[in-house]
Amino acid sequence: MDAGATDMWVTQSVMAGDGYGEIFITSDWESIDAAVSAPDELRARPEFIEAMQNAGIQTLRRSLMQIHTQRGELTGKYGSLIISAGAQQDQETIESNADAIWGHMSKNATGIRWTQGIAAGPLTGMYATVTTADSLDQLMESSNEMFADPDIMGRMAEMGFQLIQRQLFRNLAD
Repeated sequence: MDAGATDMWVTQSVMAGDGYGEIFITSDWESIDAAVSAPDELRARPEFIEAMQNAGIQTLRRSLMQIHTQRGELTGKYGSLIISAGAQQDQETIESNADAIWGHMSKNATGIRWTQGIAAGPLTGMYATVTTADSLDQLMESSNEMFADPDIMGRMAEMGFQLIQRQLFRNLAD
């Protein structure tokens, strides 16, 4: 975070198909310029390069996601990442949908964030929803309840929601 990120966490995919085991370093930035310049600034520091090499870390991809809204805090030990496609929505609709979904998910989740790929390779334009919890069993219980709610299903139908993939992860550091 000394590079200027306002928040950062490290996760590992534990159930993700061919993405199993991948480590994700996620950070929040005040601006796109800051997010773009920070890696170069870090790579200019010999101790950073040495630490990455010693840990066997290699960058596979970098993506820019726009945060649309969030409920709670992304502090749980585990989490779910859902990638979906659908029509663009105005902020008022996003907030209304977030409140309805959080009504179910808040029973067992610590937080949920809705983002959209801005410069994200094949995920550009897709929605990424991150939910954290201290138990994946409980998170999935709330998720199943939420997906069974006719009101939620109607909201998803209105936006043409298409589930693309889900990954489950564990939080390694926040």
